[in-house]
Amino acid sequence: MTAISSIYVYVEPRCAVVDYDDVAAHVRQNLPGVAVSLRGRILEDSVAGDSAAARQLATALAGAKVRKLGEPAPRRQKSLPGEVEYELRRLANPDGQAYGLLYDAGAMLEVYRGFLPEMEARRQDTLHVIFTNQLIGNWDAADKRYHARTVICSSPSIISLSGLVEAPAREPGYYLARRSSEALGFQEEAKMELARFFAGDYLTFDDSRMTEAAKGYVMAAASYRMTGEAFCADPDCGLFNAHWQRELIRAQLGGPYEYCEPHSRVFRQCKTTQEAPWR
Repeated sequence: MTAISSIYVYVEPRCAVVDYDDVAAHVRQNLPGVAVSLRGRILEDSVAGDSAAARQLATALAGAKVRKLGEPAPRRQKSLPGEVEYELRRLANPDGQAYGLLYDAGAMLEVYRGFLPEMEARRQDTLHVIFTNQLIGNWDAADKRYHARTVICSSPSIISLSGLVEAPAREPGYYLARRSSEALGFQEEAKMELARFFAGDYLTFDDSRMTEAAKGYVMAAASYRMTGEAFCADPDCGLFNAHWQRELIRAQLGGPYEYCEPHSRVFRQCKTTQEAPWR
């Protein structure tokens, strides 16, 4: 098992409902002795005030965009001018969103790695966890399409807050009702009615439950670094790999315990004498 001494959590202020101090406190509580630090926006803060660096970053982000769900994005694909300008505006706007756009996980990991402190990035006992409201996806060669993900466990790890909402599927009845309503021409009315009828059955972008959901995915990233396995087969464990919104809500919000005993035991073993530097 790989020991962790430090975890750096990069916040996403565009999702104001997430309490990152609470998330960090949860991680430290479950990983005794591990130093947990909150950091600012890894991309935006790194290029603030540097127009050339911002344009270079915007070009890389535009190149990471998935343009066709049924085709794998080419490695280092050419960035389109309009997409670069969009990314520049988003980097400059702390309230800018990225709803409806999907970014290739491999390309995004490459972008993020370029902004990690070099000495920290080399350390096996250091974990970087980046929150983003961008939707991140992996190409699935089996069914030849992209799938949105909630978390990408790697170095660094990425947690997509949009993915918490969009990646796990909602109840079949929701989609059936939406298609039926849209077929009758009631698009806006249908959205409002469906939101009321299925309220509580799935996460939304302004959902106060996002903080609790985020905690389990940071711990999944830590589990992956320590053991090589991010997820758990126990549907009540916070490390359960939810494919449905009802599964996510059960694992993160409704189970009889936060983590199963085997994973709780693994977490308790991850101890160092280092104090946690909060900032």
